[in-house]
Amino acid sequence: MSRLFLVIVLATACIPKGKHMRELDVIKQSQAAVQTKLDLATDQLATANKSLALESETNKDLAARVRTLNEKNDELRQQLKQVGEELAALGTRSAAQADAKKKLEALVGQLQTDAETAREEAEDAAKRAAELDAERAALAEKAARLQAEKAALEATTKEYDQLVDRLQGEIQAGQITITELSGKLTVNVSNAILFASGSTSVKPEGKKALEKVAGVLAGIADRDIRVEGHTDDVPVGSGASYADNWELSSLRASGVVRILVDAGVDPVNIAAVGFGEFHPAAPNDTKENRALNRRTEIVLVPRLR
Repeated sequence: MSRLFLVIVLATACIPKGKHMRELDVIKQSQAAVQTKLDLATDQLATANKSLALESETNKDLAARVRTLNEKNDELRQQLKQVGEELAALGTRSAAQADAKKKLEALVGQLQTDAETAREEAEDAAKRAAELDAERAALAEKAARLQAEKAALEATTKEYDQLVDRLQGEIQAGQITITELSGKLTVNVSNAILFASGSTSVKPEGKKALEKVAGVLAGIADRDIRVEGHTDDVPVGSGASYADNWELSSLRASGVVRILVDAGVDPVNIAAVGFGEFHPAAPNDTKENRALNRRTEIVLVPRLR
């Protein structure tokens, strides 16, 4: 999983009891899906490590074969040199010497053939050893990637379990729902406990829920946290204390950041961003869709610095 995103969405509508029960089922299904991915990554990692070990042994055997063939080749070349010297010194002074010369010439031919065969075998073995080295490197890379994916899945599962455990009361009351899909963790907090209409101040019950969320975020040290405010496209009314939806979303995001920091999140790791109505989650064509667009998101991204 190249980047892991933990998105905490503070939504804007109350959640009926029936919908709450369906979302609890989704929570259980999501948790099972995460565990399935984790088990698969673990199995793939074990298989890759086993293949890596077998290829390493084969590579060692080939390396030994190359050394043996090279030694044999050197030995044959030495014999060939020696026989050649004897052949050069041998004249044709007698029939016996002529016969010996023929035998030596035949031996030279055989030695040359054996030397060429040994050379070809050594080249083939060296080529196979290089191929196995490349395969071993690929397996090692795959094993490292699977280990990273496994660690990411384990982290997601841990964070998911911690949030569910800390927010059990709010979940049972239908105030908060938690879902997880493909490594993306989402916490939805109803607008009834977060913001009053047009307000930038978080309600006491919303603050209490955010403080529980902060209890989990404070323990996550390897990611940056970005709080993003969003609104619908309804223009700001006259007499408001902010100029437009952009400022409204920024003020709400900043308010959430302050609560999270006061509850233990490191201020070095967190930032507030206001997007106004320019990043809608749904078309602003119905009352329900506009409610979806009035949201605050807490996004955890991998730390690059």
